[in-house]
Amino acid sequence: MSFRYSEYFKNISTHFPEATFEDIKERSHELFCCAVRNYGSGDFGEHYHEYLELIYVVAASMTVRVNSHDYHMNSGDFLVIIPGDVHSMTCNKGCKYVVLQADTDFVFASVLSNSELHYVMPYTLSIHNEARLFKANVVDSTDIPKCIYNIVSEYTDRKKFFTLAIRSHLSAIALYVFRHWDKVLSESNEERRDLTEEDPRLSRVIEVINERYADDLSAEEMAQIAGMSYSYFSRYFKSTVGLSYSEYLNAVRIKASEKLLIDSDLSVADIATAVGFSNTSYYIAQFKKQLHMTPKRYKNSFSGVVGQSAD
Repeated sequence: MSFRYSEYFKNISTHFPEATFEDIKERSHELFCCAVRNYGSGDFGEHYHEYLELIYVVAASMTVRVNSHDYHMNSGDFLVIIPGDVHSMTCNKGCKYVVLQADTDFVFASVLSNSELHYVMPYTLSIHNEARLFKANVVDSTDIPKCIYNIVSEYTDRKKFFTLAIRSHLSAIALYVFRHWDKVLSESNEERRDLTEEDPRLSRVIEVINERYADDLSAEEMAQIAGMSYSYFSRYFKSTVGLSYSEYLNAVRIKASEKLLIDSDLSVADIATAVGFSNTSYYIAQFKKQLHMTPKRYKNSFSGVVGQSAD
């Protein structure tokens, strides 16, 4: 099942008016592209596309801006750019790098479901945007450099079954990246859980939110439960949990609504009310902010997938 990138593209013109869409499939007529680029120096303007892109710096250095975040890359560094990421590049003198671009179906078809791709890529990077960059001291201890070298060789030589070989090497890279991201998410969740469990004040607040998220839970009420002033509670909650109180509450509500979207026949408006949102438009906006698609699109995209996986 194809990775649904259309929802990512809808608001790009608003947030990144200078960004242009690059139609790689139309340009190359291939599901996979590979190039080794040498530049004395140069800038490449903001653009985005529907392909997964991997950048590996061979020599010198460059700066890649992805969704307004700058990533400074030196020789041996490796960067992941997912469909819909708005990115630009500044290459320093003598920069040489490998760029791999692949349709997600080319790599993941029949291996990962649409919902798994949605969770692994945009969800992980929305929380840990720094996780897309792998520094040389980490990369050098993996098979990633060897896989990239083999991909370039296969793409250049184009021997029989070269696409199968390329897909195999890309899968090996993806396996390492996804397992690393899964570890990052697990460790982050564990750290937050440990912090809240060590503090009985916040532990009680989290417990109340998880039990009563559908109620009108104000930050003032939670501050009283925690025995803190409103202003101190707001600062303390954000510094400890990593999200503001409203962001955390919305995340819990959105998570609860996902199950209702898949398992029930309730309307979007009824689901919004059921999980605690008093305004349907606000619910839809928060859902799109977290999951990069509307609740209706989520229901249409994932309800069948979940049903199949349960069989």
